Parts: sequence; structure tokens; C-alpha cells
Amino acid sequence: MTKPKKIIYSNQEEVHQRIIKFVKSQLVPEVKEAYLVGSSTTGEFGKYETSYRNHDGSDIDLVAIVPEDSIPKDWKFLNTERDWWKLYRGGKIQINNILHKLDVLVVKQGMEDFARKRMKELNWNPEKLK
Repeated sequence: MTKPKKIIYSNQEEVHQRIIKFVKSQLVPEVKEAYLVGSSTTGEFGKYETSYRNHDGSDIDLVAIVPEDSIPKDWKFLNTERDWWKLYRGGKIQINNILHKLDVLVVKQGMEDFARKRMKELNWNPEKLK
């Protein structure tokens, strides 16, 4: 399935600040590190012309290093994982009248150094929030 065309918000700086504030409000003290990645750090955050995989617009991508037993109870595991992370839904926020979901890639224990290196290799433009 191909992503639909995205209409980039014109107020990227304001959106970026709102996203940072929202994400920080979702982080529990046990989160050791958190990196915002993707369209919210590259100035390409916006809404889709049509819904895509239950998303009406850009999702907020966060890579978090947190012990598994300290993952917030309200973060919902989405039954998706790769070698170095598990995917959780960490909440949602309305921006420009569109609901945007927070997707948290929780780094698996022992994969922290790999995750830091991989984010750079993939040009995810990581922005450290914590």
C-alpha cells in the first residue's frame, strides 16, 4: 500500500514545539533516553489526503530506551517488533484539527548502542529529548 500524498503543515516550527511538549509529557522517569525521529524532525509533518493505515496524518515517531518492566501501562503494544525494537502506541495529539498518533519504538535490552548507530545510518535525523 502506497502512502497518499501528504500536505505539509505551513507552521512546522510551532508544530515541532507542540510535539516536543506532548512527547515529553508522555515520558516516565524510567525512560533513560528518547529520540524524536522522522517527519517531525525534518520539517515534513502534515496530513494525508486520505487515511493511511488508520492514520490521518504523520505519526510522531519516538525511539525510547526504557526497561521493559517500566514501560508505561498506557503504551499499547502493537504486536510489531524487529531485531532491536518493539512498537508501542504511546498516545495521540490533535494538531491542525488532525489526530496524530505517537508511535514508540522501544529499544530491546542490550541493543541500545546498536539503536543509536542504526538511527544515524538510516538518516532518521534523531533529536534527543531526554
